[in-house]
Amino acid sequence: MRRHGRGLCLVLIGSAVLPALAGCGGIARVDCAQIAQGAQLVSQQRPIRIRSIANVRETARSETEVRCTGDATLADGGTAPLYFRAYEANGQMEVAYQGMPYP
Repeated sequence: MRRHGRGLCLVLIGSAVLPALAGCGGIARVDCAQIAQGAQLVSQQRPIRIRSIANVRETARSETEVRCTGDATLADGGTAPLYFRAYEANGQMEVAYQGMPYP
């Protein structure tokens, strides 16, 4: 896999509230495909945009958070692993992503 050369692990960080995902059932009803769509949408307002995310899979789930990983293809054609999650904060569901695993 070709990795993007602009310090992706430090630059590719985003977060946004996803009211569409925060409906009935909260985190329990969210899957990684939905979270990936949210991360891709958030990235469109960032310097490094995500074109697509393949090989999406869940890595962890709790009552308040879902963590996933996938292979991102960036708008410039570069590729990189992507780590993304959905979590509840102040009664809303948010999605965040970055180029390194969450601790």
